[in-house]
Order: sequence, then structure tokens, then C-alpha cells
Amino acid sequence: MSQVGRNMLIIDYHSKRRMAGFAIGIIKGLASYFDEGEKVSVLPATEPDAKRVQIRVQFL
Repeated sequence: MSQVGRNMLIIDYHSKRRMAGFAIGIIKGLASYFDEGEKVSVLPATEPDAKRVQIRVQFL
């Protein structure tokens, strides 16, 4: 995980099973659980079905 500025994180996700969509769902679910869902944007920064995916988390 790398912090890019004050409002953005880049998470490196590695998986042989290519489950980046699952990881993105977990991040979004956590944001929603803590009532931050409207304040966070979570998007893949690379192809979502690759073995290594960068996930961009931006705090709005």
C-alpha cells in the first residue's frame, strides 16, 4: 500500500485466483459499514482480472 498525497491510497493486490473484484468489494463494504461509503471512491487502476492489480482508494 502506498499513500499518494493526502486523499489517495494505492493498494497492490496479488492473487493467483484473480479475485480483485472481491477485494474491491471488501474495501467498499468496510467504507459503508463505517458510514464513509459516500466519501470514498474505490476503483481498479489496472486490469481487474490480472494476477496483480492496483486498487485506487480516493477519499472525496
